[in-house]
Amino acid sequence: MEEVYVPSTVKRLLAFGVDQFLVLLLYIPFIKIFTQALLDDGEIYFSLWSLLYLFLAPAFYEFLFLFLWQKTPGKWLFNLKVVPAADGLGQLGFSGSFLRALAGRLSFFFSSAIYAVAFFRYDRTHVKDWLAETRVVQSSPRRKHPKVRWILGSILFLSYLYEGILSSSRIIENIDWKNKHIEIHALVDGRGFSAIQFADETAEDEED
Repeated sequence: MEEVYVPSTVKRLLAFGVDQFLVLLLYIPFIKIFTQALLDDGEIYFSLWSLLYLFLAPAFYEFLFLFLWQKTPGKWLFNLKVVPAADGLGQLGFSGSFLRALAGRLSFFFSSAIYAVAFFRYDRTHVKDWLAETRVVQSSPRRKHPKVRWILGSILFLSYLYEGILSSSRIIENIDWKNKHIEIHALVDGRGFSAIQFADETAEDEED
């Protein structure tokens, strides 16, 4: 009978990195305006519809692949997949795929703190998994049993939480609701796309 195991932390980080690179391709239509913002100190406005697109594009990407194949391209590359929390061999349905993708947008407000909590658990589940009742698995055993990393997890959680709240607050405060736009430097200078970054410094911890 097939078995599934808690995946390697390094594999998950690498898979995450691949997916974030692919998500950036969805932002190609905005390369010109962001480049202009980096080179020009003058006021440049970004519509709220465009901001909504930037916010939801990663969710659409994740939902589509999870619903169709239970794995994103990054997870496929490293032989990982997402399954229901209660059934490691079960199929991920519409609701699980949708809720997991939507829960990922909490990173706008809390940055990668929503992922860092995985270090507090042996099964390496995090906020997205808890809300969608899912977990990430691999088909081969780990070299070492996963351990709870309270110190590393706490440092990452608190630092990312601070970053997320600070930068998302700045972005929201700079939105001109009346004219339905935002001055783009509030995005570029405030955070850019750092909401989708995740603990690159943990890559050296090969089998947490």
